[in-house]
Amino acid sequence: MSISPIPVLRGSHGTVLKFTGDALMWSRNAEEVSIPLQAIAHIRTAGRTVTVELVAPAGTAPAVHRVDGVSEAAAALFAPAVTAALPVRDEEAETVDGSTMVTAHTVPESEDDRHLRKSKNVAFAIGGASLVFALPLLLLGHWVLAPMVLIVAAIGLGITLFGAALAGLAYEQWYLPRYGITVEVERVQLYSHNGTAAYAYTDPHGEKRRISGKLTTSTAHVAYHPSKPDKFTLCNSPFKVASDMFFALVVLLVGLALVALVVYGTGDTLLGGW
Repeated sequence: MSISPIPVLRGSHGTVLKFTGDALMWSRNAEEVSIPLQAIAHIRTAGRTVTVELVAPAGTAPAVHRVDGVSEAAAALFAPAVTAALPVRDEEAETVDGSTMVTAHTVPESEDDRHLRKSKNVAFAIGGASLVFALPLLLLGHWVLAPMVLIVAAIGLGITLFGAALAGLAYEQWYLPRYGITVEVERVQLYSHNGTAAYAYTDPHGEKRRISGKLTTSTAHVAYHPSKPDKFTLCNSPFKVASDMFFALVVLLVGLALVALVVYGTGDTLLGGW
């Protein structure tokens, strides 16, 4: 598949408009709209806004799709390039409604998008919980202590959640090889600079999955949950599993200690202030 030299327009609120050869693809969040070139009447630019105006019967308002907040330099290249690719229409022929040619569908959330969404939710949760500790101090006039509590609380909560995540992964390393389904997988990439390799396999639902770990053999064993193939892990040695669990517990305890310090310090300050 050849890559088009026509720029991809990236606008505000995650909106993207790109040329695919025979259509324009307008997308935002989980929605994708395919606009065939024969459905397009004009591509208009106004500063950082690009509007795709569809063909419409005489006397009716044309449907439009727009992207705001794009690069003006990209828009200046995009509009004439797409306009040059539009098919020539017979002006005397009856004009069709371009909106009837447009198709829209919902894009399933990818694994990367799911991880990004979860990361954002965790970040907001940590920020909100940290404010719970710092805001009362700020209201009581502790201008120096409140920012310190906010920072330490955020760090403590972040370390605690990170430790809990590591503990969960270590538990899966112990649980899945014993109670899950183990298959042999083939190495697809070797990272010689840090001694890790990537392995790929296809789960029972036909979905290709990939995992990396501290193994350099051409094949390895992967264990997955019988009813949840998206939960899987490399089968590591008992020593590796034990060391990972120990490290996770240490990280978890450090985070909990910081949170306990914030709770004690905040409580002591508030009680003393009252």
